[in-house]
Amino acid sequence: MEVTPKSANMRKTMENTATSCVVCDEIITNPICPDCLAPKMRSWVSESNQKLAKEIDGFSMGGDVNCLFCGEGMSICAHCFSRDVYEQIALHDKKLAREFMARFDFELRKELLA
Repeated sequence: MEVTPKSANMRKTMENTATSCVVCDEIITNPICPDCLAPKMRSWVSESNQKLAKEIDGFSMGGDVNCLFCGEGMSICAHCFSRDVYEQIALHDKKLAREFMARFDFELRKELLA
C-alpha cells in the first residue's frame, strides 16, 4: 500500500489522538498520571492546610501513554490535572494556590499569568 500525504496525515492524527490528553487534546509530554501526582500534591498542601489536602484525589482513566512512575496507562496530562487542583485550591486559599502553581508548574504559570 502506497502512503499518500493524505493517509500519512490521517495516521499522524490517529497517533496523536492515542497520545493526547482527553481534556486539552495536546500530546502528553510529561507522562505522570493523576494517581501518582495526587499523593505528592496532597502531602505538600497538607503542610499548610490539612482539610484542603484531603480533597485532592487522583484517578485513573487508562490510556495509551504509560506513566513514568507506575507504568499504568493514562489519558490526562499533568498540566490539566495540576490546573484542576490549582483551581480547587484557589477557591479556598489564593496564596497557597500561587505557591502550588510554582511548585507543580507543568506550564501553569505560562497559561494562567498570560
